[in-house]
Amino acid sequence: MRVSNRGPHVSVTVAGLAFVLVITACGGSTTTPPPNGSVAPVVTPDPHLREPVSVDALYRLVAKAGIRITPNTASTGAKGEPVKRIVGTYDDWPIVISQYTTGLALRREAKFDPKVPPTRGEAPYIVQGLNILIEYGPRITNERTPPPPPDDKQAAMLALVTVLDPLLGPLAQRSVVPLPLATPAASPSPSASRSPVPSKKPKPSPKVTPKPSRKT
Repeated sequence: MRVSNRGPHVSVTVAGLAFVLVITACGGSTTTPPPNGSVAPVVTPDPHLREPVSVDALYRLVAKAGIRITPNTASTGAKGEPVKRIVGTYDDWPIVISQYTTGLALRREAKFDPKVPPTRGEAPYIVQGLNILIEYGPRITNERTPPPPPDDKQAAMLALVTVLDPLLGPLAQRSVVPLPLATPAASPSPSASRSPVPSKKPKPSPKVTPKPSRKT
C-alpha cells in the first residue's frame, strides 16, 4: 500500500511562504530620500511695510495682531499734512494715528524731534515709524510736562509698539516714560572711534655730571 506524502510537502511549502511574508512585513518599505538629502527651506515673508503706509491698512494689521482700537472719527486732509487721521480709543485712553505723505514730511510738519520729550498740550506717548505718527494718552494742558502714565497704560503702549515695530520699525519716540524700543545700535561717534591719546610722560631731568675737583 502506497502512502502519498503530498500533504506534509504542501504544509512545509505553506509554512515557508508564511515565514517569507512575515519577514517582508517586519522589514517595512523604505522611503526614498530626497535628492542630495536636501530639504526645501521655508521662506518667511517679511512683514515690514513700505512707505507710504496707509492708516487703514495699518489699523487692520494691528487689529489682526490682537490690538483693539475703537475708531471714533476719521478725517482726510483736503490739502497739506497729514493725509489722513484716525482718532480712537485704546485701553480707555485716546489714541490718534496720523498718516503723512513721507517720513520727512512727518518730521517737518509735526515738528517731531526724538530728543525733545512731550510738553504741555501733547500726549505722553508720541511714536513715529515711516510716515505714521501715533499719539497715545490725554493731552495735559495745565502742566508743563505730562505726568508719567499709570502702569497699565505703559503696558498697553508697550504691547502696541511690539506689534508696530516689525511693521514700521525702527521706531522713534517722544515719551514721558521711554519705551524699550528695538532700535538699531547707534554708530560710535568719531571721537569714540579714535585711539586714546597716550598720557604725556614727564620729561626726565637732565643728568648733571659733577665736575672733577681740582687738586691743590
